[in-house]
Amino acid sequence: MSKRNKLSLYFFATMFVYALMLSVTLPELHSYTNGMALFDEKPVFYQKDTIRLLEYLGEEGRFYYQYRQIPLDMLYIALFAFTYHHILRHFTYTLNLHKWRFVIWLPVIAAIFDFLENVCIFGVLYSFPQISTLISLIPYLTALKMIFGVFYLAVFVILGVMVLLRCLRRKI
Repeated sequence: MSKRNKLSLYFFATMFVYALMLSVTLPELHSYTNGMALFDEKPVFYQKDTIRLLEYLGEEGRFYYQYRQIPLDMLYIALFAFTYHHILRHFTYTLNLHKWRFVIWLPVIAAIFDFLENVCIFGVLYSFPQISTLISLIPYLTALKMIFGVFYLAVFVILGVMVLLRCLRRKI
């Protein structure tokens, strides 16, 4: 199987897991929360909001979050980091941007913060009703994940357009 075909397979696997979360696990979690956003859906979560969310989830919702959503999200994180790292590597190679190769690590850095965020969320869910000190890390990790995610997305779009334009110029 060619590199391009393998990358396509990883991309579709990543999108499949993401679609599964959007269509199954996240709606199930939202059914417990009375419409309240989940931890990684907004960048700032105050302790009062966190306690209310944990109470809304109840024991069943917290279990579902820990043992359904988080493992699926961890799989998504790994697929995301691997796939988009390689896509950006392909773009920088195609465009001969050797000095800009550092951008290929943006999705990996975003994934690391997402992973750490999930570890903290798991710990908070596990320790409830005790309030874990991990609760104070979640907003920072979420914000860093989002910042690096936005940087990655901007680079992805810019390089993707540049690769597309190069391909179109060669056909003309």
